[in-house]
Amino acid sequence: MVLLLHNHEIRELMDIAEYIDAVEAGYREYGSGAGAVCPRQNLWLQGEGSDTYGGHLPAGSKASFKFKAGLLPGLRGAGVNAYTAGLPSGVETFLFLFDTDTGALAAIMEVMYLSWLKTAAVSALATRHLAPPGSSVMALFGSGRHARSQLYGLTKVADIQRVQTYSRNPENRRAFCQRMSAELGIDVVPVSSPAAALRDADIVTAITTSPTPVFAGVDLPDRPLHINGLGAHYPFAREIDEFTVLNSRVFVDVWRQGLSENGEIVMPLEAGLIDESHVVGDLGALVAGEAPARLGDTKWTLFLSGGTGVDDIAVATRLYQRAIERGVGWNYEFNQPYEFEF
Repeated sequence: MVLLLHNHEIRELMDIAEYIDAVEAGYREYGSGAGAVCPRQNLWLQGEGSDTYGGHLPAGSKASFKFKAGLLPGLRGAGVNAYTAGLPSGVETFLFLFDTDTGALAAIMEVMYLSWLKTAAVSALATRHLAPPGSSVMALFGSGRHARSQLYGLTKVADIQRVQTYSRNPENRRAFCQRMSAELGIDVVPVSSPAAALRDADIVTAITTSPTPVFAGVDLPDRPLHINGLGAHYPFAREIDEFTVLNSRVFVDVWRQGLSENGEIVMPLEAGLIDESHVVGDLGALVAGEAPARLGDTKWTLFLSGGTGVDDIAVATRLYQRAIERGVGWNYEFNQPYEFEF
């Protein structure tokens, strides 16, 4: 029997703290060498692109079909996340989860809801390891649904008291700040410029659709802080500028994927400004203790992520377990008996 899970059913299975725990378990397995990952593949549909994606399409393309996969045998899971973007139905995304003990297809899941929370869990996990002790002031770039889940995740790993929020639409950022202040009981305040968002920040998170840098690195406080760049994951797009990358201790989610799809890394690599050694390690190495987080002279740390098969499968295996325990979802029987005939 295959379990079918819809977004609204997934919503009730785990809170953000458990998403963080699940992601940590997945990256520890991957970092130990037991897991494996297939980096995201982008298959582009030719045509005239839409402004909706704001520079996240290569020239001559209008949409894409994407997929990424992961194998985490210690968590008893492997699977593929496949999705389309840029077509009339919007983002259509599904995950196929296999049981690595039996080889059977265990579940098919809608991914939109779990994607919001697992993205937040990944940056929260990186922040737990990389942010300076006592971090309490945050600069947030973006005011959409992902920005909301980011705050829920980051407040679980740091004692954040004030969030300075900048996004391009003043009305959106005001409404976002009012809502998040009420929900989290902390000061989430709108600011009128990127520089104002960065003032006194200990943690900086960018989660936007911008294909170009959302703040100037020269405006970052001259003291220890941590930066998350999460919105761009194409080699021709970047949210974080070159100055910040060159002057930070840099980590990515998965080494091979990060070096091939994060424009923040690809562009200075191609320009000869850095080599691959500028990326200290990935989140698996960080969680497994193979890559030190901060050194004595570290000022800025930078974590770049676009989502990988590791976090997909780590979260999916945990959701599947919770769904079975609580009797959530719908069972569907594949592999009905058959005989081969000409």
